[in-house]
Amino acid sequence: MKIAAITILTPYRENYKGTSALPYHLMVHRPDDVEIEIYSFNNNRLSAEKIREVENELKVKIHVMPLPIWYKMVFALHLLFIRLFLKYPIHHYITVPKGYEKIIKDGMPDGIWIYGEELSKAAKQFMGFRRVHTLPDSEALYYHRMMGTRFVMNDMKKYFRCAFMYPKFRHMERDFERSEDIHYHLVGEADTEFIKDMAPGIQAHFIHHPHYEISCQEDKLFHTPVRLLVAGQYNYYMKQDADEVVNCLLHLKEDDKNLLISNYEITFLGRGWERHVESLKNDGWNVNQISFAPDYIEEITKHDVQLAPISIGTGTKGKVLDALANGLLVIGSHYAMENIAVEDGKSCVIYKNSSEVCTILLSIIKDKPKYEDIAAHGREAVLSVHGRRRVSEMLFNFFRSLR
Repeated sequence: MKIAAITILTPYRENYKGTSALPYHLMVHRPDDVEIEIYSFNNNRLSAEKIREVENELKVKIHVMPLPIWYKMVFALHLLFIRLFLKYPIHHYITVPKGYEKIIKDGMPDGIWIYGEELSKAAKQFMGFRRVHTLPDSEALYYHRMMGTRFVMNDMKKYFRCAFMYPKFRHMERDFERSEDIHYHLVGEADTEFIKDMAPGIQAHFIHHPHYEISCQEDKLFHTPVRLLVAGQYNYYMKQDADEVVNCLLHLKEDDKNLLISNYEITFLGRGWERHVESLKNDGWNVNQISFAPDYIEEITKHDVQLAPISIGTGTKGKVLDALANGLLVIGSHYAMENIAVEDGKSCVIYKNSSEVCTILLSIIKDKPKYEDIAAHGREAVLSVHGRRRVSEMLFNFFRSLR
């Protein structure tokens, strides 16, 4: 089966200036009979050297298409205000250049695979071909959820931005093509249902997100002291819950605080955590920060437990999936575990409110074997349900099912 893949971002083994890892891992263990040629706008500006690496690793050919001149001018001349007058998000207006459109069509591929929600206009250039459009999330649902959070409602600048972007994505999703020769693929179950509500009759499907690279090949025993990791930038995805957890740690009863301080080593992996690190250090905690890890997977496998205080988001959280696949016990919110095939108390620990995290950390100290077992079950569940070969086969079966 010969597939032409059209993407806004060039695939890469990890997210590089955008969500570039998902298409990479959907291809890396694809069925043997699937041949792929990639046509990328390279909006994540992958270097020529990295592009050659990807071509070798994925056994594909990558063609870099030029972004439209108008698009480059908007960003070069700081004319983003024109978005105020657009019905849809600005990337929606990007289409495949005519020369490349002809090359793709003349190649008579068995299917067209589009990656990036906003490329729905580009997808319509290939009506009549079997098409699968990987979104991977519903951006309208993302902004809808954002407007309901306390920290956004209390910040007029953030609220205005969400209120401005939400109708643009809602209009775009409502106008998604409903025909027999196109499937829409998402890695979020709620996202899929939201799209179906926006565009009744659409062929939209949820498939579990594939896990990424695996370094740890066996179940883990916790270190002494337990190595607790918080991974990701300090931004609005984690701000609300992270602030509350740190505040809880700082205001524990003296006996509980001393017990946790003597039994945990905390690492923040990502930028923006300086204030939290300083506050915890001044309170006596064993804490450090790594702004950037050259090998992310190698770094996280040095730890035992990952705390994922995610208060908003859609789709699947890649860093949570990475941690589970590499044998860490994950403590997280509902949003952190959303769309991941794990079960609270059996293969992960889900807190209902951030004040529970301190109680969970105390519980781990009292019964390490129980939580080591939960971590092992989490790893097993992710390797089974989120296996790259399994997920890839499900995706490319969509092409086979189209007329």
